[in-house]
Amino acid sequence: MNIFDSKMKEKMILDLHEVRIIDFGQFKLKSGIISPYYIDLRLLVTFPHLLELVSDVLWERIRLRPFDLIVGVPYAALPMATAISLRYNRPLIFLRKEAKDYGKRRLIEGIYHKGQHVVVVDDVISDGASKFETIKPIEEVGLEVSQVIVLLDRGQGGVQTVKNKGYHCIAITNMEEVLEVLYKHGRINYEQLMECQKFIINTSSKVAVKEVKSSLKRGRPRLAR
Repeated sequence: MNIFDSKMKEKMILDLHEVRIIDFGQFKLKSGIISPYYIDLRLLVTFPHLLELVSDVLWERIRLRPFDLIVGVPYAALPMATAISLRYNRPLIFLRKEAKDYGKRRLIEGIYHKGQHVVVVDDVISDGASKFETIKPIEEVGLEVSQVIVLLDRGQGGVQTVKNKGYHCIAITNMEEVLEVLYKHGRINYEQLMECQKFIINTSSKVAVKEVKSSLKRGRPRLAR
């Protein structure tokens, strides 16, 4: 990623924090765990300028590999995929949670042809399991998944899981980088940084744990990339 792309990504992180899409406090997760931070990218629909910025950041990676169609994982990624489609004039299809029991009873909406290459776009990735819920019906109609692009990696091994299945998978950023950028710009203090990094250690994959522990041993946060 060149300097311009890096600055655009850093601006995105700061802007997402500004409107509290990236928020800090005490949040109860679906698992029952209390998290010191919360990411809610569904709120992007309320901020068109941010949705535009996110679509630009995603596009910088998507455009590097050939594809025919964009698909957003329902529901959070649908606005992102739509924004990319509109800004860069690329065809879009989307999946329903379940097929209609009337009309043409389609599970996939839009026009597509067997053998076309699809880029799957999503907001976040955790363990990666949910991505296959989108990939499977796409492949069942004869489409080929050329890449999976997610905005944020939660650090639970999802990217590697998808790669292990033979798919090209990239995350634009991760929580470690988000924390680094916010700390660098004074948006969070050292105590918040340490609390969040320790939370990542306790809830993330072995790869993420090794990276964060290395940072903590040095007694200071790693500088933003």
